[in-house]
Amino acid sequence: MNRFFSDRRERAASGTTTTTTASSVFGAAHKRLSNGLSIAMGLGGSPTSPSPSPKTQVKQHDSPTGVLSLSTASPVKASRYHTQPVQTRPQAIIESIATGVPEHSRTQTDVAAQVAELFGPDSPHAQRIPRLYAKTRIDKRHRAVDPLDAATFDRAMPIRQRMDLFLEHAAPLAIDVASRAVEDAHVNAANDIGLLVMVTSTGFIAPGVDVALMKALGLDPSVARVVVNFMGCAAAMNGIRTAADYVLARYGQQQQTHKKTKALVVCVELSSVNGVFKETLNDVIISSLFGDGCAALVIGARGEGDGLAPGEIALRGSFSRLVGDTEDGITLGVNADGITCELSPRLPEYIRSAVGPAVEGVLGEYSLVKDDVHLWAIHPGGPKIIEESLASLGLKDEVAALSWDMLARYGNMLSVSLPFVLQRMAAEAKALRPVSTGVAFSFGPGITVEGVVFDIAGASPSGSEHRLAFDAGMLADFSALGVSGLHLG
Repeated sequence: MNRFFSDRRERAASGTTTTTTASSVFGAAHKRLSNGLSIAMGLGGSPTSPSPSPKTQVKQHDSPTGVLSLSTASPVKASRYHTQPVQTRPQAIIESIATGVPEHSRTQTDVAAQVAELFGPDSPHAQRIPRLYAKTRIDKRHRAVDPLDAATFDRAMPIRQRMDLFLEHAAPLAIDVASRAVEDAHVNAANDIGLLVMVTSTGFIAPGVDVALMKALGLDPSVARVVVNFMGCAAAMNGIRTAADYVLARYGQQQQTHKKTKALVVCVELSSVNGVFKETLNDVIISSLFGDGCAALVIGARGEGDGLAPGEIALRGSFSRLVGDTEDGITLGVNADGITCELSPRLPEYIRSAVGPAVEGVLGEYSLVKDDVHLWAIHPGGPKIIEESLASLGLKDEVAALSWDMLARYGNMLSVSLPFVLQRMAAEAKALRPVSTGVAFSFGPGITVEGVVFDIAGASPSGSEHRLAFDAGMLADFSALGVSGLHLG
């Protein structure tokens, strides 16, 4: 298997390719939270107003274990690190994230020079290609195949042959990465995984990578499978939402059976198998941006008394916003010679106008504002994607440092890119503060802004690692599990 991928595993902040993430159940303390307000936001759900319940507050115990828990008490003003949940429903938790890329890589400078030669000196794009590639702020990209190598890759091959090539290279990469995600989450794949969500926009073939994963990981034949196709760069968010809905629905049953309560999300994108390099400006742009990669996430659910380790990611909820009259922004298609992507010149304009209202509206549903957010995971789709997102939100460039770094290292890996950012973010955030609140978002055809609001569990103020625990005294009636998230008061 090593011949397919690099042995390098990028642990955040130390430069490897695999890290486990997970999360805090409670967001960082926010002084704007009023004691009388409680909001529950589910993945795909909407805020509700529960019946009154005893006020509780997050409390840092001065115990050797450093447990951060909820206890019934009179309301107090939220400190920098403490929220004041009134009641806690079960939450979806990202228990681990593993990532990987194909072993072969090329620098952006080398690829630009070869593409310019491919088009020839008389091409209207020959002079602009090196400049355009340099503006991407990408240093290198990994590829399963090299579409510029005429000796090993036929750019005229039909789409069926390309899809066979996708399966040949995507399956072993996905198996390697998913195996590490399962191992990092300390789960038994055969007993614990009940749903497999396969995400890709670059390969359509069935039986496909999902079946290969079932067999290689030893998943039970009864495991449900969902394939998310053609949702573009935002598809990981759709996969996470689907997985979260599953684990929350299974939460009540896990108290008795403890089986099939986890979901495995696997995103794999191999843009290289669709390379054609036609002499159009769109193809020149596309050829300068996309790289190959894979990410896998194990998602479970936690409730009262369940602990969370530093680095785990608790999902408060997700959001999806279809932006009106922007259908031309991102267009995916299937041609006889491969899968195509067309980006409108107006896409940066659409992003600038859409992101701010979408994200600020979602934060308002949690009684949060931008100043309450510690972490911004912006899809590293290209310089304009990041820059216009920051401009729309009125944020400084440095808040997107991890997105810029992932773009430079790997290029745009479509659905895989944002999990790469989240993996690094979780590994680094756990050393910064007890709880870090974040927002992650990306863009899909429509155009659609898809994202999640989350919390990452960190180390205790004393510097020792701790576990967080729910102790709200009362959980929701699980007979109608459709809502997850925090009740903030």
